Amino acid sequence: MRHTPESQSQTAYLALERKIIMLEIEPGAVVSEAAIIELSGVGRTPAREALQRLSLEGLVEIRPRAGIRIAEIRPDDFSNVLEVRRVLEPRLALLSTRFATGPQRRRVEECREAMDRALARRETGAFLEADKAFDTAMGNACPNPYLAATLRPLQSHSRRFWYRFFADTGLETSVAAHRQVMDEFIKGDAEAAAEGMAALIEAMQKSALSLRNAPAFSPDG
Repeated sequence: MRHTPESQSQTAYLALERKIIMLEIEPGAVVSEAAIIELSGVGRTPAREALQRLSLEGLVEIRPRAGIRIAEIRPDDFSNVLEVRRVLEPRLALLSTRFATGPQRRRVEECREAMDRALARRETGAFLEADKAFDTAMGNACPNPYLAATLRPLQSHSRRFWYRFFADTGLETSVAAHRQVMDEFIKGDAEAAAEGMAALIEAMQKSALSLRNAPAFSPDG
């Protein structure tokens, strides 16, 4: 099968995003373009297109003739991201649930099953993939593309922060909170889905606050 430039760029984007979120590329690291091309598994042009997208989302900084700098994880970033998500994401959940098609609801069922498998196997990487698939499905079902596009990079930043600080202890609670939203989405209860999303974000905000208040907190520790 012949891959189009668009599909190669998307392949590179997904590969690099996953490596950044799962800390396979360290926060704050400076990486050469050649290394990025090798990591992406595609040619120079689609890799550069993927980098531009990651730059717009704040995950990398492209520095001409000085390499690509991976965004650091700063103490205030997670709280700032969640502040925006708390305002916007319940609305997205409401609209997506209200206007979703049958195939879109079935897609979320698949995401729910994938999360359950990830929990049973204690596979945080699989959980993050299911979480991204769920966010994508919700965004695709939302009739307001600007709302979905605004939230997409914030969701990516949240996944990276969660993996850095909560992957070892927060899998069960995170799956349970996501499942609440998924169940209501599948049933078509828009108000309940919005309430579930608000509860999910609020729980994340409490986790972020407790982390910031911890005496030993260090983004590098």
